[in-house]
Amino acid sequence: MDRHKQSSDRFFICFVTVLTICGAMAGLLSSQRVEANAFDSMQASVQQSRDMKTASITPHPGGHLPLTLTFLNSHGKTVRLKDYFHQGRPVILDLINFQCWGVCGFVQAGLLHTMAKMSSRLGKDYEVVTVSFNPSDTVSMAADKKAGYIAEAPKKLKALIQKHWHFLVEPKKSTASAKLASAIGFHYVWEPAIHMYDHEAAIYVITPSGKIANYFFGIHYVPADLKLALVHAGDNRITNIFDEIALLCTQFNPNTGKYTPIAYRVMFLGGVAVVLSLTLFLGSMFWWERKHRRGSAKLVD
Repeated sequence: MDRHKQSSDRFFICFVTVLTICGAMAGLLSSQRVEANAFDSMQASVQQSRDMKTASITPHPGGHLPLTLTFLNSHGKTVRLKDYFHQGRPVILDLINFQCWGVCGFVQAGLLHTMAKMSSRLGKDYEVVTVSFNPSDTVSMAADKKAGYIAEAPKKLKALIQKHWHFLVEPKKSTASAKLASAIGFHYVWEPAIHMYDHEAAIYVITPSGKIANYFFGIHYVPADLKLALVHAGDNRITNIFDEIALLCTQFNPNTGKYTPIAYRVMFLGGVAVVLSLTLFLGSMFWWERKHRRGSAKLVD
């Protein structure tokens, strides 16, 4: 009886320990989510209060692009934006001015450099769509831009860029690029003094359904971060277990354009491991106790 009572006591202690750990984890997750939601709300308010008289980007995460907009591709063919969105294949979108002698070229060069270093395959895992927001840009300018990046690309990308990196301009008397820019929160300003548009630098990751997933600001993009964004945007299509673990333990920061570790997710996974370990320990102890009792009973008989 004493041995049976000791076994029951150990079982009860382990059970209470498991419940305590689960409760603590739930409380931690709840508090972290509240803090995250408060931060997101504050960030949204700051973004919305920007002075729209200056060039800026106001992120609209979760917003949908107007995929019915029509453009002209680098061959002069009329296309719709949704022609480049396919099931399970996200899109990297950038808005530039083909006549820009400033940051636009650096955005494109940074994107090309990152694409060359990513393990994700252009045309299989994602498409790229470059849209000119300058109404005076022409089809021939789009063709020249595309040809230039094909020439600069590493050999493995040349044929893929030809088929899967699309350069678009808007038809005459169209407002398609302005509508697209508005949907994505890209605000540019004409500067008469220099006869050029002022704008910020960024690329955007869009889901296959046309939903805005991520913003990457600046002209340098970390290949691993962009790959994770594409995996996350691709209808939750996880390419391998390492991507899945990375997404569980990180969160995209729209201010930096990077995925950063999230403490509470890491702690959550660690807590799960602890609970599983305790469960296995408890089960093995219970099994050993029953086996030991059966063996003792046989000896008494």
